Amino acid sequence: MQIVRSAFLTLAASAATAEAPAATIERFALVVGANHGGSDRPALRYAAADADRFARVLAELGGVRPEDAILLKQPKVGELEDALETLRVRVGAARDGAGRTELLVYYSGHADEKGLLLGEDRYSYRSLRDRLDQVPADVRIAVLDACASGAITRLKGGQPQPAFMVDESTDMRGHAILTSSAATEAAQESDRIQGSYFTHYLVSGLRGAADLSGEGKVTLNEAYQFAFGETLGRTVDSKGGAQHPSYDINLSGTGDVVMTDLRQTSAALVIGANVDGRFFVRNERRELVVELYKPLGRSVELGLEPGAYEVHVERAAAALVAKPQLADGGRVVLDAAQFTATTQEPTHLRGGPKPPPFAVAGRNRLDIRFGMFDVNGESASGVVVVGDSASVNVLAGLRYTRFLSEELAMTVEADGLGATSGTSVGPAGVSAGDSGVSAIALGVRWNPTPGWTRAVKPYVDLSIGPVIGASSGTSVGGGGTYAGEVVEVAVGGLAGGGVDFHVSRGFSLGVSAGYRWMSDFSRPIGARDNYGGFELALNIGWLFGAGSAPRE
Repeated sequence: MQIVRSAFLTLAASAATAEAPAATIERFALVVGANHGGSDRPALRYAAADADRFARVLAELGGVRPEDAILLKQPKVGELEDALETLRVRVGAARDGAGRTELLVYYSGHADEKGLLLGEDRYSYRSLRDRLDQVPADVRIAVLDACASGAITRLKGGQPQPAFMVDESTDMRGHAILTSSAATEAAQESDRIQGSYFTHYLVSGLRGAADLSGEGKVTLNEAYQFAFGETLGRTVDSKGGAQHPSYDINLSGTGDVVMTDLRQTSAALVIGANVDGRFFVRNERRELVVELYKPLGRSVELGLEPGAYEVHVERAAAALVAKPQLADGGRVVLDAAQFTATTQEPTHLRGGPKPPPFAVAGRNRLDIRFGMFDVNGESASGVVVVGDSASVNVLAGLRYTRFLSEELAMTVEADGLGATSGTSVGPAGVSAGDSGVSAIALGVRWNPTPGWTRAVKPYVDLSIGPVIGASSGTSVGGGGTYAGEVVEVAVGGLAGGGVDFHVSRGFSLGVSAGYRWMSDFSRPIGARDNYGGFELALNIGWLFGAGSAPRE
């Protein structure tokens, strides 16, 4: 977990009419991003980045002082509660002054129908609402960008309904909860925008894309309506399905909440009235900072950081691009562009339905292996032990498997190929003493019938690596007599296959067979100079890791 305090600027909400006096507003913010929602869920790619974007727009345009803002990344439940308690105390102290207090809470991460998922822990929606109710702010706004986050609106009867609208002034009390999806829907991320749809469009709206009135201010209603329309429009044809942001509003009074004031920015980009289409604004780091559709006849002003930008305009038959440079305190109006190409963006579910229980792509497995080798060649190359003990033809070892996809995996294994203690008589001579042989190999595995839902997974594999033998004592054979400690290294490998039976998501049983080949040791180890031959093994596996969700 990382706690980062963002730098925020002071913002005063403006009155709806020239006659209304300016009111002092003290705004507090808690912004949370969590990519990990438990070992049984795929990690998100952009939740922490979404939190950074939301924090930046509040810093530039949203009006929270540095000491009144907290940014948490991958917090534990206790750390989240501590942050809410800290803000409760600060808000309580601020109520002694004049004006209105507001609390903004933003969460981007995993969730289900019961609550927020922080690592292996769940923070229930009931607990979150109770904690928010304890904060004595005049206005409390929560924004949840997560799967099934709409379930929080059911706790007190909130339901999706027509757009809320109140007169804009500064007399407003109560709470508002905005969610990125309905109670039964998955939120979606986009690799092209490198973030979630909902947060991307919400931030775009707060930067000015939602300012339909052209007054230089974005209200809560304007921001929500813009994010709702764009999110639904961009996901309706996706494989993840249409995503419907929802809300629970309980605000009383005669005002609306001004979320951002574009006049506070240090640089502005104006898209002129004579240009139309879907606009994509990227900064010099190639981050997509704003996306909107603008018709002819209306100009749009965006509050941005100073720097170089590239603005693409998407149309039915072509795409245009402009490359403005924004100086600190500058204002640039775009009216010229050039054509460029566009591509379709891939999406995937934001922690939505879990991967099937037998999916292995992106996961890891550790196998304990034991069995026999050289089963069919005993008469030709067998070893007779005269005294003490032996495990000449016994195989035992460990194998680590990294599943790159459902059909392809990489393996690393270490196997013991037998040990003797005493006097051994074999095809390479006579050995008196102790000996042991082990093989280390790097391999590749291919599953010819991959499938997310298959519990039975056949495979073929091939591996190669060193075979190491060590003995101490006396041996006669291999063209000489040897005494003392001997260490020999040869090259070996295994070609074969097997079947894994996945009993559960975390446990598997398997059988494998193959031929182990190797070059001869230059001196006998345990009365043998070669430990190649056929082998048969039983594998007991433990699978771990979240895995990769299927691409949409």
